[in-house]
Amino acid sequence: MKVEITVLIPSYNPGRYLRKAVKSVFEQIYKHWKLIIVDDASTDNSLSTIKDYTKDPRVQVLQNRMNMGQSKTQNVGLKHVDTPFILMLDSDDWLFPNTLEILAKEAEKIPDDVALIFGNKKIIHEDKNGKIVKEEIRRFGRGFDEKYEFILANIVPYPRLYRTSALRFVGGWPTDDPYEGRYLEDQRMDHRLIEHFKFHWINELLYNYRRHTNNMSGNKDLMNEMKEWLVKDSLKRWGDHYKPVYKKMGGWIFVEKLIPKRKNLKK
Repeated sequence: MKVEITVLIPSYNPGRYLRKAVKSVFEQIYKHWKLIIVDDASTDNSLSTIKDYTKDPRVQVLQNRMNMGQSKTQNVGLKHVDTPFILMLDSDDWLFPNTLEILAKEAEKIPDDVALIFGNKKIIHEDKNGKIVKEEIRRFGRGFDEKYEFILANIVPYPRLYRTSALRFVGGWPTDDPYEGRYLEDQRMDHRLIEHFKFHWINELLYNYRRHTNNMSGNKDLMNEMKEWLVKDSLKRWGDHYKPVYKKMGGWIFVEKLIPKRKNLKK
């Protein structure tokens, strides 16, 4: 197996969670990996909890002098990647032992126009004390090669194994939004990539997604604001042919349909 993967962990005050994320990389059956951890000026002791792992020559730890936010932090890591694929791992999540092995085998099969490989995820709901209150499996069910279909699917793929050259082709994670790339960086990148590449799904459980009280994704008002901004920005960049119609479920907004704009209708 020739495919090499860099696991990229952007990290900001993850506390005790970071060690489990890093440990899950070391427990991989697939051994041809590198690990880059970019600490975004954390004020906790999270890096000290993984000192034993950072002695491994496959591990590189980078530290921002000031807090830069998610996208800029990931772009710092991207500059240091020298493998053909990058797996994103949030600092409070973790992988299954066979995650990289399955993804690497799939990466050997896909054509060059595939920029993203993803699978299924387990969502672990925790209370404020860290106790698991519920678990659920999220199966995405399909890949994508059309940008408007992707918007209407309202999904955030996990895990995200990116082709490194594709990330660089679109200029890395964008930071031209009102929050300079701090929020919804994963969806912004997906919208950039789907303009030029395909997304490939495999029906395998590959990622453990921890949902807890400190998740940024729990800030519904902010996330909904950014979702509207993102969709508007993407549709305008793609030719401004459609107007989005939203629906709300559980406090979250979703794109229900796209209505052709009158100026684009044939007379």
